[in-house]
Amino acid sequence: MEINFVFNLWDNMFTTISIIASCFIAFWIYKLTKQLSVKEKFEHEQKIIEEIKKLSIYKSVILSDVSKYHPLREDSTNATYYKQGAEIYTIIPEYGVQVILIPSDENIPIGLIPFDWIEYVRQEGDSEDTKPIIICKFKGIKWYKNFKSPFKEINYRYKNPNYNEKDDPEFLKYTNIKPNSLNQN
Repeated sequence: MEINFVFNLWDNMFTTISIIASCFIAFWIYKLTKQLSVKEKFEHEQKIIEEIKKLSIYKSVILSDVSKYHPLREDSTNATYYKQGAEIYTIIPEYGVQVILIPSDENIPIGLIPFDWIEYVRQEGDSEDTKPIIICKFKGIKWYKNFKSPFKEINYRYKNPNYNEKDDPEFLKYTNIKPNSLNQN
């Protein structure tokens, strides 16, 4: 009995392409099943909004990376997870929570954390800081020493050089426009 293997390039190429395409389709279907539905996203957003509303505006908070933070951890020094300080600025429905970062000069950086990146809010804080902790996914833009951050975008607020404390309301103290362009008008 003799076994003869004949390699037919086109038949094998078709089989290989079929296997690759079916793997791609299976992976895509798997990713789609793991996504939250619109109702689940809305419920999560409402839950996060309620938890953030319990905190006051300009309340100092800690932002913690969900991939490194575990509420039942044994480490009391908090060295096992990355954290970043911030203050609550505002809640923008359908977009996320804005927080004020530590300014490096007169410019005030404000980071936007999307609701679907926030896992939960721990109101009581941890053993090192008595501030509430917002546990979120650090998959945003690079911010500090090339670490990933929880911010989808960072916008700046600038001190308004034309602000008059006696006549102008408080909300005009800061502006989204750079001071150099304000003076030119």
